[in-house]
Amino acid sequence: MTSDRWRLVRPGVEAEQAAELVAEHFGIRGAVVELGSQQDRNYRVDPDAGNGLLFKINHPSVPAGVLELQAAVSDRLRGAGIATPAVLSTVHGQRSVEVRTPEESVARACAFELVAGDAIADCGPMTGVLAEQLGALAGRTVAALAGLEHPASHRELQWELGRSLDVVEALSGDLPPDRREVCLRAARDAAAQLHALAAALPRQIIHGDLTSDNVLRDGQGTLWVVDLGDVITSWRVAELAVLAADVLGRTDSLAMVGRAVRGFVGSVTLSDDELAAIWPMMILRGAVLAVSGWSQLRIDPDNEYARERLEHEWQVFQRAVDCDAAQAIPQLRLAAGRAHIPGFEYAEVVAGLHDAAVLDLGIRSEALDRGRWLASGVERELVREALSGVQVAAMRFGEARLSRVSLDVGQPAPTRARCVEVWTRPGTVVSAPFSGRLRQDESGVELSDNGVVLRIDGVMNLVPNGEAHAGEPIGRVRPDPEGLGRIVVTRRVRDASAEPVFAGPDDEYETDGAADPSPLLGIASVPDPLLELSAARERRGRAMGGAAERYYTEPPQIERGWGTRLIDTQGRAYLDMVNNVTAIGHCHPRLADAVSRQLHLLNTNSRFLYQAYADFAERLAARSPDPALDTVIPVNSGSEAVDLALRLAQVATGRRDVIAVREGYHGWTMASDSVSTSAFDNPSALPSRPDWVHLVDAPNTYRGPFRGPDAGSRYAAQVSGVAAGLVAQDRAPAAFICEPVFGNAGGVIPPAGYLAGVYAAVRQHGGLAIADEVQVGYGRLGKAFWGSEFQGVIPDIIAVAKAAGNAYPIGAVITRREIADALRDEGMFFSSAAGAPASAVAGSAVLDVIRDEGLQANAERVGDHLRRRLCQLADKHPLIGTVHGAGLYLGVELVTDRESCTPATDETEWLCERILAYGIILQATSERQNVLKIKPPLTLTLDEADVFVDALDRVLTELRDR
Repeated sequence: MTSDRWRLVRPGVEAEQAAELVAEHFGIRGAVVELGSQQDRNYRVDPDAGNGLLFKINHPSVPAGVLELQAAVSDRLRGAGIATPAVLSTVHGQRSVEVRTPEESVARACAFELVAGDAIADCGPMTGVLAEQLGALAGRTVAALAGLEHPASHRELQWELGRSLDVVEALSGDLPPDRREVCLRAARDAAAQLHALAAALPRQIIHGDLTSDNVLRDGQGTLWVVDLGDVITSWRVAELAVLAADVLGRTDSLAMVGRAVRGFVGSVTLSDDELAAIWPMMILRGAVLAVSGWSQLRIDPDNEYARERLEHEWQVFQRAVDCDAAQAIPQLRLAAGRAHIPGFEYAEVVAGLHDAAVLDLGIRSEALDRGRWLASGVERELVREALSGVQVAAMRFGEARLSRVSLDVGQPAPTRARCVEVWTRPGTVVSAPFSGRLRQDESGVELSDNGVVLRIDGVMNLVPNGEAHAGEPIGRVRPDPEGLGRIVVTRRVRDASAEPVFAGPDDEYETDGAADPSPLLGIASVPDPLLELSAARERRGRAMGGAAERYYTEPPQIERGWGTRLIDTQGRAYLDMVNNVTAIGHCHPRLADAVSRQLHLLNTNSRFLYQAYADFAERLAARSPDPALDTVIPVNSGSEAVDLALRLAQVATGRRDVIAVREGYHGWTMASDSVSTSAFDNPSALPSRPDWVHLVDAPNTYRGPFRGPDAGSRYAAQVSGVAAGLVAQDRAPAAFICEPVFGNAGGVIPPAGYLAGVYAAVRQHGGLAIADEVQVGYGRLGKAFWGSEFQGVIPDIIAVAKAAGNAYPIGAVITRREIADALRDEGMFFSSAAGAPASAVAGSAVLDVIRDEGLQANAERVGDHLRRRLCQLADKHPLIGTVHGAGLYLGVELVTDRESCTPATDETEWLCERILAYGIILQATSERQNVLKIKPPLTLTLDEADVFVDALDRVLTELRDR
């Protein structure tokens, strides 16, 4: 057999000709950039407007039927929900066209949808999560293509693993002499192993080259399968072997390869023969890559793509050869959830293990609700409870244990188990689950067989070193000081050194030497929380779309809260400095119990008569800043509260026009958005205002037009002037609306006399004053329960939400009876969610907790301390321009120049991302996004305030020294 059939020089179609072909056949002109390929030519085309495409000129040896096959595979994958670029049609409806190459050959070209993303190979180092995701993608691809038939899929292709030995023998002469014989010998040995299995291996159409080079990740985190040029009928397990070889070449980690296998078998159940075939296929894949790369350079020396990949492709081969297949294959079987010996059933390590009570210690564990996870010794308590009904209790591998989370956010504790813990009676016999070599040391015992190493600590009365047989006793469970029996079981891969049995939140818990012993014990493990995190990010992106705001570029997945702490699925706690929604703290038991009890009784809407809403309305009215504000109308959210407040003002006055403040944010409903003018929340805010909304300057004495001692009266005069102008046009204002303290600006306090002057001016013309207390009300400012009280004024209408239900859906509009009664002329009002008994009970519970726990006083005390410390920080860091706000609604404004007040927008963004590593949840606000918004739960303590300021100091120092 000649070698020329495998030596294919790329078509000589250069970028200029490719651009003309794309314009002729697809009607698109734009910038053309060549992408790498060994035997084809790929060009990315970016038009000045519209979507680009990937233009591929196939080698002339590729017939039209192969391109039809690629289109069929693309359609099949897309139909199965697998992201892959669509095959585009020409202006004449064709999916491929003939192209005359400079070599006077005829090639066929096609075009694909252009995906905005990066190849996984270019996205940083391979991780265990990524390896498992790629394995899952390969498995889904194989499952989607099962049953697809096409005659072109049976063509000869050098990358099809069934032809590997032919290719290696034909092209090995192009290898450097020192590599030639090594490659030939290894390929022949692997081919012989594969030949013995081949007849039993299922065949089907596969992608054939699903590696980290041919998978892209887009901006939403979705993985895209690209480059269908090697689609072929082959062994289905070859899809996994090709990926596994790529993973091994990039990591030299058998554990990483195991992660890819674990992902794959989630969609495809592999036979014992297929599992045995993976390693020889990996060797053959590496050998073909090695010889093909050197051969391609010999016939196409200008191919930089082939040159750059030479050493990587040799590594793929060398690493597969260096690993003992007899030890590797058992590890891959375990990764697939199978016994490391085909057909073997493991003996119980302790009697009753297969029926053990498996304890849930994870972040969402119901057994750890109500703060029980904070109790010392809670794990043992749960064990004792479990052992009252069964012989054995077990704790799972891979679980981020809530019971081990540290509240010290700067020092996250190791929470993720690299082990399985087995609890039973002391003295219980410990048996070997499989036959192997037994070795004792001062800490425990190890049982090993063909590279599978199982370690058991906590065993006494050990038998001597030597051979142990499955099911035979090897010792007994040692008692602990509290009278319980516990053994700790771990597993290692490839003779890696022993690892700690718990990993920190940022550690790769399985890919650095530790592996899952669960299959050997018959205990279910938990999914990698990092894998769950990645999936959650992608699912949210798909479900909510691009307009949904999200904190952080790479957000943690938060699944538990307690007080001022938020806890992610990695087992890390964060200090929450932004959540004014949860005023009384996260997961307050008193609130949870009250709502739970009501949900067991009744939950309906406000048109029915029940006690709960009257209780809430009376409590809230009693806290109003004036006895005349005696009517409380339930609403579902802050946006709805503002919407209803505006409607009440318009109905009560019989007018339409409203005066609002620039840079304000009031909500997302049609009416509340109409009076929202923050350019950050809505870049078109100012030009899109309706004609009934009239704007005045934000009364900001730090960066507004008026800053002196008379600023309050000068800003108020603007409102008075607008109101008078409207009266002169016979359209007197219905209302003036603003926040008493400007939350969206970062807690900016209006200058003295401003609100008093504004309210008087509006009322002089028969208008009403609306206070948007959605963010700043409910005691957050410390010295007063309401922002209007803090400013010494009484509004006509108050809109409140957020804190009202501690994130439960309830808000309210508080006003005078005659204003509320005016709504009857417009129709009757009711509320489905906020008017439900459970919401009302939530509202009452929040008010009771604020009162009983003295949270308003706490806001004043801790807020004053926090403000003092932040002002001291400003003396050290020139980036701090000023500190706004009061109580626990503060804003630290960052500027690059204190004289010009130039917003430090980029620095603020960096700081908020960076401080997350210190365990602090912090975000930017204001339409310039240069103010750190500080509005934590009202339960914040002095110590917690200091933790935050110390972390901020460190990050500001880092920022200064960058």
